[in-house]
Amino acid sequence: MSGAVFPLQNNQLGAANPRDNVWLSASAGTGKTQVLSARVLRLLLTPGVDPSQVLCLTFTKAGAAEMATRINSVLARWVRLDAGALGKELKFLGAPIDPATQAHARTLFASVLDCPGGGLRIDTIHAFSQWLLANFPEEADLPPGARPMEDRERELLARDVLSEMLSEGDESFAQGVADFAKTKDVESLRRWLMRCASRADVWEGKGAWQSPMDSRVKSMLGVPSDAVEAWVSEVLHPDIFPDHQLAAMLPLMQQWGTKGGDACAEFYPIWLALEPQDRGPQVARFYETALTKTGTPRKMAKPAKTDPQLPERLEEIASAVALYEERLALLELSDFLSNAFEMGRKFWARWEEAKLREGYLDFDDLIRRAAALLGNTDASAWIRYKLDRSFDHILIDEAQDTNASQWDIVFALIDDFFSGDGARGDKIRTIFTVGDYKQAIFGFQGTSPENFESAKDKVKARIDAARANAHELRDERHLPTWNELDLGRSFRTALPVLDFVNRAMDAIGHSEFGLSKPSEPHVGDDRAGLVALWEPVTPLSGASDEEDEKERGWLPAHDTQLAERIAEQVRRWVSDEEPFVLEKGERRHAREGDIMVLVRKRRDLAAQVVAKLHAKGVAVAGVDRLRLGAPLAVKDLMAALRFASQPLDDLSLANLLVSPLIGWTQDELLEYVPRAKGRRLWDHLRHHEAARVVETTDKLKTLLARADFETPQALLAWLLTGPWAARRALVARLGREANDPIDELLNSAFAYQSAYTPSLVGFIEWFDVGTADLKRDADDAGGQVRV
Repeated sequence: MSGAVFPLQNNQLGAANPRDNVWLSASAGTGKTQVLSARVLRLLLTPGVDPSQVLCLTFTKAGAAEMATRINSVLARWVRLDAGALGKELKFLGAPIDPATQAHARTLFASVLDCPGGGLRIDTIHAFSQWLLANFPEEADLPPGARPMEDRERELLARDVLSEMLSEGDESFAQGVADFAKTKDVESLRRWLMRCASRADVWEGKGAWQSPMDSRVKSMLGVPSDAVEAWVSEVLHPDIFPDHQLAAMLPLMQQWGTKGGDACAEFYPIWLALEPQDRGPQVARFYETALTKTGTPRKMAKPAKTDPQLPERLEEIASAVALYEERLALLELSDFLSNAFEMGRKFWARWEEAKLREGYLDFDDLIRRAAALLGNTDASAWIRYKLDRSFDHILIDEAQDTNASQWDIVFALIDDFFSGDGARGDKIRTIFTVGDYKQAIFGFQGTSPENFESAKDKVKARIDAARANAHELRDERHLPTWNELDLGRSFRTALPVLDFVNRAMDAIGHSEFGLSKPSEPHVGDDRAGLVALWEPVTPLSGASDEEDEKERGWLPAHDTQLAERIAEQVRRWVSDEEPFVLEKGERRHAREGDIMVLVRKRRDLAAQVVAKLHAKGVAVAGVDRLRLGAPLAVKDLMAALRFASQPLDDLSLANLLVSPLIGWTQDELLEYVPRAKGRRLWDHLRHHEAARVVETTDKLKTLLARADFETPQALLAWLLTGPWAARRALVARLGREANDPIDELLNSAFAYQSAYTPSLVGFIEWFDVGTADLKRDADDAGGQVRV
């Protein structure tokens, strides 16, 4: 970054005031990162503020790195700027421009470098929690050598725990897994168990869920705690079920003279003669007689002319059957949930034991232990006192992504900001938060607009209380201020796009967003734009299951059709067949970089849209999240590593042969691969006399020779840049977009070697676990395709 400072406008300037406590609502593109950086710079320029007293908390590592880079770049520039240019930039920030302030500004770069740790404390909430626990390990009751676990370590440990539990003969747990798997897939089972593993607050403490779960689950569902099958079937008793309506309809059905009437006339006497406990299996026949398959009353126009009350009779029967079905579903659901909770609690207990044994801490542990350390341990008051001498200014970025436990940490940090000794004298102590309730998409992690609003009310209440009690205090102290601001002006988004957002929010209603009042309207750049909502394409009606399966291929036919329509529309826009005019300095047609396709989930549809755009010659940047195991470049390189690890793996060798790394054609594969039954492909090729095969086996032997002593990262580097020139071959075949996944694979190998003793087999297993279908819940959030 250049480190240039730009003028702050309107509420941006007020938000940067270092003397105010500020709660800032800011959407994407409104300059919130610029305001956050300006706020830090204004704090550093304030006399009496030491850089070590400033704490910035962000939601992502990328956000922390961007903020640190911005601030350091500015401070580095200020050292060498002349007085005129420096004064101009200070004025942009709303800071004084006198010689003393300029002299102070030139010293800030060195002051920041002298901070403990070599710079400003700009951390993610998890990194700060880790720092906190590391400083108070005994008080936090940490096991010796505890460290945060990596994602792949998490997946490997989860598999080990589940395997151990299934192999130990716990019949109730095994049955719970089996029952869960009858209705859900393996991925859903993994996600459920890991969700249970991350919710220690559910299984321990006040109100914890304990075995047996059955009665509590039934209470949650509104089902009597002693409900069994008899509770379900009691609604079929003649005293409750409308048997009298069936009896009244029977003569009419016998006289109707149609197939439907005959079915009713046959079934009703059977039903009326049944004992209540025997009626359950016969309920399904109502969907063939009195009711449609969806449970609505069947239309009987001719009999209704004879009996005007027939529609009411049918409605009463439909309601009674629906009540039975509802009770049956609730009882089945309570059984399913009880088993799932029992299974989840057992897994959580073993998960905690496994983490303790291995010395692992996951992200939830960091937050939970840090919150407990500051909130409810014997040493909490002393720890908060120590921290109270450390930070005077706390800034929170992406505050909408902060859940209740994380807010507990923040509240503990500011506990004495506005009362007691912490607020004494003229010392300025502030909290600054910036977030956007519309981006609170991590509900599965406990975040929500309601949390955002509740946290704001709590901070404001502390400040109001401090100001209200000021008249009772005899000592002089700086009264805290409160400034709630909104940045509604977007510098990134076109006005038509934000007009759509405003209309959508008005239609949905502010209460649905967890807001107590309507939000301020969003204002965008006055330039052309368009939001196009695509109607879903439904499967072809009338197609049989076999025909539908044949049409699906790797993606349902209707999704393929939708991807084709989107890609074709984009192609028409950018090829001027259907001009879409933009004004951005000058009139021009839309280009690829102007278009973004948003999808609900990062699934196969997004990949299909990218493929269709490629096929139509539209430049596309790809999906915004990379799944490392999916790109062809990674698959080809991993095929080489799998062969190097196990030469007798015929499938890996065949994949390697036709990859760009070796370059065999399909014809060559068919010509040289056929061999005697039971003979391994590598053994067959090593003894083949064809010149092409000899050349290939010599090349493969060099790979096998290096695999014996090279680390995975070194072997990948040799493949990519050595005699094989694999990067060049892959990019030539797959395009420049192959570079990103190749680099990520190298980073992955480095991450593996930093945590484990390097081995090729170990890396392959580690890689497979991390890139298989074991996805985090966040992967189900919406994604985007950049064109």
